[in-house]
Amino acid sequence: MKKYFKFVLLLWISLIFLTGCINDLVVPENDLNSPATEGGSTDENPAGGLGTGKGTLKIYLTDAPGEYLEVNVIISKIEGHIAGEGEEGEDKGSWEVLKEWSGGMQVDLIKLEDVSILLASLELEPNKYTQLRLFLMGGEEDAWVVLLEEPEGPTSKEFLEIPSSANTGIKLNRPFEIIAGMITKLIIDFDAEKSVIKTGNGKYKMKPVISVSSETYSTGEVPGGVGSVSGSVSYYESGNLALVGIDGANIVLTGGAYIFANTTTTSGEEGSEGDFSLSNVPAGSYTLNVYAEGYDSYSESVVVTNGENTEVDVVFLAETPGGISGIVKEAGSETTFISGATVSVTLSGGVYTFNSSAGTNASGEFVIEQLPVGNYELTVSADGYSIYSHAVEIGVTAGATTEDIEIELIPE
Repeated sequence: MKKYFKFVLLLWISLIFLTGCINDLVVPENDLNSPATEGGSTDENPAGGLGTGKGTLKIYLTDAPGEYLEVNVIISKIEGHIAGEGEEGEDKGSWEVLKEWSGGMQVDLIKLEDVSILLASLELEPNKYTQLRLFLMGGEEDAWVVLLEEPEGPTSKEFLEIPSSANTGIKLNRPFEIIAGMITKLIIDFDAEKSVIKTGNGKYKMKPVISVSSETYSTGEVPGGVGSVSGSVSYYESGNLALVGIDGANIVLTGGAYIFANTTTTSGEEGSEGDFSLSNVPAGSYTLNVYAEGYDSYSESVVVTNGENTEVDVVFLAETPGGISGIVKEAGSETTFISGATVSVTLSGGVYTFNSSAGTNASGEFVIEQLPVGNYELTVSADGYSIYSHAVEIGVTAGATTEDIEIELIPE
C-alpha cells in the first residue's frame, strides 16, 4: 500500500511538472519547470513582490527547432542596461547584473523546443532598460554539439568555439520597463540550428542567432492563448514583373490587451529571402511595423487569434509611384458629367496584385495616386449606368500621372 501511494504521488508530481513545461509560454506565472527561480512568489506575497513598490522581472529561455541531437552551452550571467536620464543609448546609464550562476548553468538548447525554462524571477525597482547581455562560458570544452552522422547511425560530439561572448556578452537589443506592481516577462528565443556554424577546417563555432520578446501585465491578466504572425517583405520590380525578397528588414510587433513587443528580421537564406515569423504571440490586436533600408517604413494593424497564424505580406516599391487622372461623362454628351462614380484600377501581370479606387467629384473628375509602376486595367461603375471596363491597359510611369483618361458610360 505504501509503495502504491508513493507511486501515485510521484506520478502526480510528474504530471504537474510536465503541465508546467507545456504551458509555460502561455501562463507566465507557472514556473514549475524552472531550475533557477529566485525572488519568486510565496503564499504571503503571491505576485512575487507586487504591491511593495517593486516590479517583477521573469526571464525565460526557449529554442527554435533544430536538426542536432544536442546543442549545449553554459550560461554564466545575465546583465541589464539601465537607461540614463533622458537617454537610451549604451553610453549613458549603467549595467546591472540580473542573474549570475556560480560555475555556470548548462543548458541543452535542443530540449527547449516548444517549451521554456525560467532563468530568473526577480523583484526590481521601477526602471527602464535598453538591452540585455547574455554571457556564455567560453572555455575549450564549455560548449558542444552532438551530431547524428546518419539516420539511426553513430553520433559524434564536437566542441563549439564561443568567439567573444565570455568577455563581452551577447547583446540583445530589447527595451523593457519594470513597473511597480506589474510583471515584465522576457523570452530569450535561441535559434540553435542557425547559431551553429561549421567552419572551413571542419570545426564548429557558435554565432548566436537570438530574438527577445517582452510582455508587461498585472497578475490578473494572464494571456488567453497564443498564435503567430508570419509573412514576407519584398519589393516590386516592375521591369521584370517580379517580387524580390528583402533580407534584414526589421519587423516590430507591438500592442495587445497588455503591453507586448516582439521583434525579428527577415531571412536572407536562399529560397526564403524576405520571410519572417513571430511565434508565441498572445491573442489580441497589434500594430506591425516594418523598416527596410532604402524604403519608407510600413505599418499595418493585425489581429492574432489563439492557435492560428496571421499572414502579412509587405511589398515595397522600387520606383517612385505614379498616378492616373481623368473624367467620367455620359456617352453621347459633352456636358453631362457623372459625379459619385467609382473608378477602380488593378495592376495587371499576375505576379503582384495591387488595387486602388477613387470617386468622381461634381465635375466627374477623378485622381488615383500612389500607384506602383506598371499597366492597369480600369473599371468604372455608377448608379443608372452600365459598368465600364477599359479594354486597353493604362500605363503608369514613375513619378508621373497619366492624365486625360476620358470615360463614357452608357445609361441603362
